[in-house]
Amino acid sequence: MIKGFRGTSLIDYPGKIASVIYTYLCNFRCPYCYNIELVVPEEYNKLKDLSEDFILQELSRRKGFIKGVVITGGEPTLWGERLIYLIERIYYEIGLPIKLDTNGSNPELIKTLFNRGILDFLAIDFKTSPKRYHEIGGDFKKVEKTLNIAKAKPEKVEIRITFYPPLVSEKDLKEMIPYLKNFKYIAFQKYVPGKTLEKNEIPPYSQDFYEKAKNLFREFLPEVEIIERF
Repeated sequence: MIKGFRGTSLIDYPGKIASVIYTYLCNFRCPYCYNIELVVPEEYNKLKDLSEDFILQELSRRKGFIKGVVITGGEPTLWGERLIYLIERIYYEIGLPIKLDTNGSNPELIKTLFNRGILDFLAIDFKTSPKRYHEIGGDFKKVEKTLNIAKAKPEKVEIRITFYPPLVSEKDLKEMIPYLKNFKYIAFQKYVPGKTLEKNEIPPYSQDFYEKAKNLFREFLPEVEIIERF
């Protein structure tokens, strides 16, 4: 399940110094994905598996310094009960809060984590307009269920939008906005060309587009805090 571990991160968990756990496997195929070593079989098969016991030892050793743990991927929720067990161990044995990064494709697992009170923060990647999710291999009906579950705890959720031009146009943003009502935090993330799944060199948006997007969101979602990562 685990293919990577970073002992210290200052940017992955809002407001906390954290360690980061990387799971492999993903059920989406986003062309701008840069974690290809966790998504493509011929890449992740080259990586060593890290045991949960090793991870807990590393977290325990760092507990005096780190203040949280991020689990990302790939798509961590594909691991189901095994992921839940890992989160329970971190929460109860180590006593650290957990942030989970997800594409939103497993609403029942997210519901379970919230109901058990073992998830401190959730980041959901909102990829494109609902009718285009099939282009990346996703089912938006499941993502919509996850969004609806997350709305019950808006202070514990961040919605992330990566501004990849072919998937996030102004029209796409307008179609995404209705699903973002009642959230508190939305992060705008810049697409960076380079070592990505599709290995393309599509240029990112100019700053003017981000300004237009911010104005659009402020018009229709005035209560939302926009976090800029570009």
